Amino acid sequence: MTWMRSTGLILKDCHYICLVGPILTSFLAGCTGQPTSPNKNQTAEPRPGIVFTSDRSENWDIFIIQADGSGLTQLTDNPTVDADPDWSPDGSQIAFRSRRDGSSDIFVMSSDGSSPVNLINDPEFSLDDEFAPRWNPDGETFSIYTDRFERRGICVSGYHQIALLRKQEDEYEVDLFDTIAGEQYSSSWSPDGRYLVFNSVCRVPGFQLYIYDTQTRETQKITSTEPNSISQPAWSHDGQFLAFSANINSNNDIYILNLNSNNQVRITDHSAKDIMPSWSPDDSQIAFVSNRDGNDEIYIMGVDGTNMYNLTQHPADDWYPSWSPVEANP
Repeated sequence: MTWMRSTGLILKDCHYICLVGPILTSFLAGCTGQPTSPNKNQTAEPRPGIVFTSDRSENWDIFIIQADGSGLTQLTDNPTVDADPDWSPDGSQIAFRSRRDGSSDIFVMSSDGSSPVNLINDPEFSLDDEFAPRWNPDGETFSIYTDRFERRGICVSGYHQIALLRKQEDEYEVDLFDTIAGEQYSSSWSPDGRYLVFNSVCRVPGFQLYIYDTQTRETQKITSTEPNSISQPAWSHDGQFLAFSANINSNNDIYILNLNSNNQVRITDHSAKDIMPSWSPDDSQIAFVSNRDGNDEIYIMGVDGTNMYNLTQHPADDWYPSWSPVEANP
């Protein structure tokens, strides 16, 4: 068991969220070995930058931009939906969901947008949809949420459930996640790939965060804010913090939870919505979505909420930022 030590980031308990604990403290600080990627394209190169979804092309497509605002490039150009991008562990590929083949399937493409591959290949008119792929550090497994399985247990909700997309010989299969029942739609892996944090709700109003241990198959609830909701968790690269969006008193802000001390802090405090956090490669900054300037844009701020700026600055709406694990050249 590895016990995490505190870094230079100091988070104070602001008493907005009741933490259910003690929170697991055996999270590893990073990944080991060289991760692989499905359908690896030999020409795919690791690439820095922030990928995001935008309707600026009058359709949901995926773009990439550097943290200084340079290098804006459209990566997909399809008349259907391309959304929910997520970087591979080595920064050479991007997973995303698309309806280009009919139903909402999970795809992987190279970092330059080339060579998209459908990992699911449902029939064109299938009613089964998958969303929000999140790459496990092993490079071969994804957490997703899906509507292809029946609701479980006594949950009133539960149309969308966390599942695993795993390679079985030469194809990928969708397996229902063997954890609690509920409506679930966002997740994030720990840096070593052992733990998955996700949000879920069943009968009682208010999504909460849970951590699932893939080795012991135990699930632990780590927040309690009912009837307020928590969503879009993002695990820091050093394994010590979770960023997430919390709707407290009908207002969405970004919070950071220290997994060592159980302390949390609200790092945005604005009447607009602040959602969808994503960590920079060195964990010093967070990209997120806000409509504080009138429409949904990608912003960047320090982990203490300072030095905030509007990155995308476009009249269209921009969502789902995912920051590459690859550091930009100085």
